[in-house]
Amino acid sequence: MAHPLRTGRRRQHLRGTAGAVALLTATALLAGCGSSDDTKTEASPSPSTTSGSPSPDPTQEAKDQVLAVYQGMWKETAKIYNTGSFKGTELTKYAGDKALAKVRVAAIYYQDNNLVVKGEPKLSPKVTALSLGTDPKTATIVDCVDSTNFVPENKNTGKKSELDGDNRRHTQTSKAQWTGKAWLIIDSTIDKDSTC
Repeated sequence: MAHPLRTGRRRQHLRGTAGAVALLTATALLAGCGSSDDTKTEASPSPSTTSGSPSPDPTQEAKDQVLAVYQGMWKETAKIYNTGSFKGTELTKYAGDKALAKVRVAAIYYQDNNLVVKGEPKLSPKVTALSLGTDPKTATIVDCVDSTNFVPENKNTGKKSELDGDNRRHTQTSKAQWTGKAWLIIDSTIDKDSTC
């Protein structure tokens, strides 16, 4: 049956609804009186199945979106560092402002030094702060980034770069902001002095 607001036939809809209610009532009465199996198989969906579903939690939904954007930023960053090029990447879909600038600066450094970063870091991000009542909405993500298998190497020889210290697990704090259409990571800082 067509929706009355879409077709503009509200009067016909009301007549059709009344007829459907009468038919369902008659079917229920017949079923109660022990009628044939045909009436038992003509069950209509219960309206409570669609209206009784719980609405999504806006806080959890926002956290999930922020984490997806953070993961997307890292995925695109790894592509850039792996290839030494921004071509074919979508970093600007996930990162902006200082976060985007920092990736660009690092990519230029790697290019200038004939380096690429193969592999991917291991991430374990958590949203530690979320402000949905502010304009713009903001979030903070804290992660323990494990770069054990994400080390710069010479593009031609494959020789790994010498890095200071043995620890490859550092805390990264990122800030996300709602743009009005989507979340965007606007700043991201790795604390090289921290271990996690």
